[in-house]
Amino acid sequence: MSNINQDVQASHKILTLLETANAQTEQIIDLLPGIFLIFNDKFDILRGNNEATQVLSAHKETLLRKSVSDLFRTDIWEVFQQNLKLLDIAGNESSKFELPIKSFDRKAKEKPYYWRLSRLKDHNEVEGNLYTLLGEDISQLRESESKLMNVFSSIPLGIMTIDEHGDIEDTYSSYLQYLFNVNTISGCSLREIVFDPIQKDLTGEDIKGIDNIYVSLNREEQFFESLKDSFPNQIFLYKGNNKEEGKHLGFSYKPVTYDGIVKRILIIVEDRTAIVQAEEDQARANMIEKQSRAIYESAIRDPLTGLYTRFYMEDQAEALINNHNRHSISELSLIIFDIDHFKPINDTHGHDVGDIVLRQVAGVLLRQVRKTDIPVRFGGEEFLIFLPGNHQAAQSLAERVRKEVEETDFEAEDKVIPVTISGGVAEHVEGELLADLIKKADRLLYQAKKGGRNQIVSAE
Repeated sequence: MSNINQDVQASHKILTLLETANAQTEQIIDLLPGIFLIFNDKFDILRGNNEATQVLSAHKETLLRKSVSDLFRTDIWEVFQQNLKLLDIAGNESSKFELPIKSFDRKAKEKPYYWRLSRLKDHNEVEGNLYTLLGEDISQLRESESKLMNVFSSIPLGIMTIDEHGDIEDTYSSYLQYLFNVNTISGCSLREIVFDPIQKDLTGEDIKGIDNIYVSLNREEQFFESLKDSFPNQIFLYKGNNKEEGKHLGFSYKPVTYDGIVKRILIIVEDRTAIVQAEEDQARANMIEKQSRAIYESAIRDPLTGLYTRFYMEDQAEALINNHNRHSISELSLIIFDIDHFKPINDTHGHDVGDIVLRQVAGVLLRQVRKTDIPVRFGGEEFLIFLPGNHQAAQSLAERVRKEVEETDFEAEDKVIPVTISGGVAEHVEGELLADLIKKADRLLYQAKKGGRNQIVSAE
């Protein structure tokens, strides 16, 4: 075979391969997902894929007679041209943006598309500039985002992200506008929106924490975590001097990292006004209760000895007597004590020492009585104990008190003062009045005193 024939056959094979390659390229273009167009600087469409023909309701032949402008409404087309102009001015290879295409069906809504606009490098200068346009239908994504936004809107939380400069980038709830009492949030500085209105109320620690929010951006996640506890977690936000309409806001912070570097911070804002007010109301209620309890205790407790007062005794002793009369309790007794020779103790050692003796004797009573018993400072150095029980139980209790007082060292002025106590024990009889019961026990106390003191006398 001559060289000429060989060259002809080789050329034929090359042309066949090129035709096959072109056919495959055309097939690949047709099957590209989304809208794909090639157009010139007059916006004439030179090539499009299958989805482009479907969107523009055109055949492949008629597609070539259409303009890119046919995809958009007039106002959107002006935005598209601006993006193309910026691409040419900046000298970039491509740009990305989101624009909706117009609906070719009156009943259908416009669909949002995400576009990638690129300039072709290798082309014939006679043809002018050539561009490729690739658009992805993101209507399902936007629908999902809308559903998510509806969920966020129904939750009483404000959710936003700040970018690497500390500016509010994305907001996921319109509730933020209510919380911050502003109309515009996106693009504003976090410091400007949240902290500047209350600058005069911020402590040095608060300001340091706010600075640390900004310092933690563009740093490792571990560094962010080391500073997070210093970020303000609760503020009281108000406008001007109108504190009555202010809100107690709680904040939590989550890092958004790229390759281990914090590029965004997700901030969740909670309106804690109702919670804080409830806590303050509860604190006030607790204080009032505490004060009321203190007032009540001062009324029913003797401040020197801690025993009940006569005021308290009159109510509670009467209640015990009524219960005994109605057989709610089977037995009721009364013990009356008097400190022996108490006046000489006061006269010799002074009233301060006398007060010490009174407190220590009262302490003995409090250690010996049961929860059901009522120990009372009746007046001066006299004490009463009302107890549910018969005279034998009362006699036993009175004797334990007398013995402990006798064995206790009462120290004052580096001296041990001997102290003893005498008592009378009487059992209540149904129908007997409180005053009569006290008189009966007092007569028995007198017998104990007359009999030599430091003893208990009980009515058998």
